Amino acid sequence: EEHKVHWLINKLFPYILLKNTQHREVYADYFKTACEGYKNIALIDVGWMGNIQSVFARSLGAQWAEKQIHGFYLATFAGANDNRSIYNKMFGWLTNYGHPNDKCDLFLSGGVEIMEFAMADNTGSTIGYKKTDNGIIPVREDSSGSEIEYLKKAARLQSGIISFFEYVKPLIQKGNYAALSSVVLSEPFFELIARPSSAQLDALSSLTHSESAGSNAERIVLAKKLPLKDKLFPGENYIKELNASYWKEGFKRINRKKFWAKYS
Repeated sequence: EEHKVHWLINKLFPYILLKNTQHREVYADYFKTACEGYKNIALIDVGWMGNIQSVFARSLGAQWAEKQIHGFYLATFAGANDNRSIYNKMFGWLTNYGHPNDKCDLFLSGGVEIMEFAMADNTGSTIGYKKTDNGIIPVREDSSGSEIEYLKKAARLQSGIISFFEYVKPLIQKGNYAALSSVVLSEPFFELIARPSSAQLDALSSLTHSESAGSNAERIVLAKKLPLKDKLFPGENYIKELNASYWKEGFKRINRKKFWAKYS
């Protein structure tokens, strides 16, 4: 059957290229219009590898060489080095191109998924762009049942984030920006990833995250709760689920042998 699959791919390839070109032209026009007349462009996002910034920069075509594009992120990983250039720079606050290593390891052990939960966009993921009489507009994905529940929980957390900034608003208004730029402010977040309390485990371990980038069709819990026998006698299934889990320490604690114990 392999030759049939190969024949089908060869037949479809020109159509795939044509469709990709059409989609690229639409989103390229969307970004070119938004950036027209500006030399310095700043992108602000959660992180991590700079792939979206790189795609954005290339979508500008010949305009790219005429602009300075800077990305400001909560964290960037080592792979972001592949996406930076003289015209396309990226800066991470908590980790910058994978440094410091200990903080980067925590991001890769559950920090990414929990930070993305905190920054979730309740308007839905953008899956494309389309031309209308009023210009080019983004096309939003219809959220699934599990994602809707995820976004509702994220909204509750975000209300707390907003309350914090309302509390420190007087500092910001007086220009005390240095007080808010210290990485010391991030220590409770890293403490949550490395040493979660029982209350934090109850609140966050059952959260789901998309299985792959750009798709919300399949979602996996951050730390799966195992049957009692797997907790008491951890074996092959325990190791398999640990490797598959997003939040490593959360998984270990929620599936501890002393299942009656509490973490403060």
